[in-house]
Amino acid sequence: MTAGLLVLPAGAVGAIMGPIGGNLLNKHGARNVTLAGVYLMISELAIFAIFSRNMSNIFIMLVYILYMGGMGMILGNVMTYALSRIDKKWVTQGNAILSTVQQFAGAVGTSVTSAIVAVSQNAFHSKAGMPTVIGTQHAFIFLLIVVIIIWALFFKYVKDKH
Repeated sequence: MTAGLLVLPAGAVGAIMGPIGGNLLNKHGARNVTLAGVYLMISELAIFAIFSRNMSNIFIMLVYILYMGGMGMILGNVMTYALSRIDKKWVTQGNAILSTVQQFAGAVGTSVTSAIVAVSQNAFHSKAGMPTVIGTQHAFIFLLIVVIIIWALFFKYVKDKH
């Protein structure tokens, strides 16, 4: 219950940022809004990677709000931008593909980060305490690298305003 209550505010911020990000997309284009959202995600992951060994529940909640704000800001906008780049007759298929890729990427990301934590736990022959903390820190570093790659791809390939 504690974990659910800690992530609840971030979930609300993510939901609120979806329409705000959509309005910003209409005014400023996909590039600026997407990069701003990715910057929020990079900030959160860097903070978690640096401070993951000494985090309180309130700290986790506040920093996670940054991540979900960024995620909420870009998720719908990336789909909108991608679907605007294909022929209208393929939009339904494009939407299905993007939704499938999103689910698959979420499953792979969860599996990889869980495996990173498990490897740390196995290395120390313990599933509690410091081995889990170290594994979690490594998982955050991995996710930070992934988001930096995403940033680089958006920076390079998303050039136009709409």
